[in-house]
Amino acid sequence: MDMTSLLMRRSAWIFLACFGVALALATLRAQSDIRRESQGADQLAHLVGELSALQNIAPEALDSQVAKLRSISRSGSLRHLDFQLEDGAGQILIPAPPTASDAMAGRTRLLLQRSDGSRFQATLIANPTSEQEEAVSDIIGMAGLFLAFGLAMLAGLYAAVRYAFGPLRGIVGAIAAFRKQDFSARLPRLPVRELDHIAGALNHLAEALAAAEARQKHLSLQMQTLQEDERASLAIELHEHLGQGLTALRANIAYLLRQTTEAPRLHAAVRDMEAQTAAIHREIRSLLRHLQPDAGSQSGHTSVDLQPLLHELVKSWQDSAGQGTRFHLSVTPGTLYLPRETSLIVYRMTQEALANISRHANATAVDISVCIDPDDPAMLRWQISDDGVGMASPDAAMSHGNGLAGIRERVWARGGQLDIAPRTAGAARPGLSLSVRLPRGELS
Repeated sequence: MDMTSLLMRRSAWIFLACFGVALALATLRAQSDIRRESQGADQLAHLVGELSALQNIAPEALDSQVAKLRSISRSGSLRHLDFQLEDGAGQILIPAPPTASDAMAGRTRLLLQRSDGSRFQATLIANPTSEQEEAVSDIIGMAGLFLAFGLAMLAGLYAAVRYAFGPLRGIVGAIAAFRKQDFSARLPRLPVRELDHIAGALNHLAEALAAAEARQKHLSLQMQTLQEDERASLAIELHEHLGQGLTALRANIAYLLRQTTEAPRLHAAVRDMEAQTAAIHREIRSLLRHLQPDAGSQSGHTSVDLQPLLHELVKSWQDSAGQGTRFHLSVTPGTLYLPRETSLIVYRMTQEALANISRHANATAVDISVCIDPDDPAMLRWQISDDGVGMASPDAAMSHGNGLAGIRERVWARGGQLDIAPRTAGAARPGLSLSVRLPRGELS
C-alpha cells in the first residue's frame, strides 16, 4: 500500500466514524426535541382544559381550581407560553411570571363566563424564552459537534501519519548504525510501499557494505601478513649475509689487534675499526629484532609468549641513548601465549605507539599493559598511556601520520575497538591514553 492510499483510507474511515457519531447525536437530539414538544403540547391542552373548567365548576370548588392553575403556572412546564388569570373585578389571581413580556403583542385574552354571571379573564402570553434557549442550545451543540469532529479528524490523521511514518524511526536507527560501521542492522518489511522500497534499498546497501568491509579486512590482514613475511625474509637474508660477513670481519679485526700491538698508531686505528664494527653489529641485531621480533620462538611460530616479546621492545627504548622516559610494562598473566598474528599485532601497535610518544609527547612516564578481558576471556585488552603534552585532535593526527592510522587499521582489520582519550583530562599536560580491545584468536 502506498502512502497516498493509506492516508486516504484512514481519512475515509475517520470521516465515516465521525459522521456516524454525529448522526447518532443528531437523532438523539431530535428525539429529545420531539419529546419536549409533545410534553409542551400536552401541558397546553391540560391548561386549556383546566381554564375551561372554571366556567362549569361548582362555586365551592373554584378556589381548588385556581390553586391547580397556580400550580401549573409555577411548574414551568408550559412551553412557549405563560398565562395570567384575573377575576371579574380585575383582581389578578395568578400573575404572569416575571419573564413574561409587558408588550401587548403576543397576548391573547380569553373571557370565561360562568352560569352565575361571574367571569374570569385568562391572558395567554407568548414566551419566546424556551425557543431562544433551544436555539442557543442548538448552536452550541452544532459548534461542539463540529469541534469534536475536527478534533477527531486531526487525532485520526495524526494517528494515521504516525503509523505511516513510524517505520522512519527504524530507518533512521539503521542509518545511524551504518554510520558507526555496523552493517548488521536489517529492516523488516514495512506497511508503506515507499518506505518498504527505502528499507529494501538500505538492506541491500548494508549487505554490500558488509561484504566490501569483509573483503577490505581480509585484504588488510593479508597485507599485514605479507609485510610480516617480507620482514622475516629480509631478516633472514640480513642475518645470512651481513651477519656472517660482520662475524668474519670482527674475527679479522681481532687478529689485526693482536698483530699490531707493537705499532701504537695502527693498533689504535684497528681498535677504532673494532668499535665501529661492534656498533654496526648491534645495529644489525636491533634491525633484525625490528624485522622479526618473534625469531627463535620455540613453538614453531604458531604461538608466541607475549611477555618477553614486549619486554625486549620496551628495554630497547629504555636503553636508548638520551632517553629520559620511565617505561613500565605489565602483562597479565605473566606467561601469555597468543597466536603469532595476534602477538605481532600487539607488538607492532606498541612499537608504533612508543615511536609516536618519543617523537611528539615529550613524556616522562609511559605505562603499557596487556591483559585478558575479565568480562570476555576471548578478548584481549591493550593499553598504553603517557604523561606528555597530549593530542589536540586525534582525527587530524590520523591524517598527518602513519602511527595512529596504522594502529587503527590493525585494530579494525581484526574486528577490535580503539579508544583515544587524554590520560588526565583538564591537566596542563593531559597526556594520552590508547585503549584497544581485540579478539585473542585461537591457538593451533
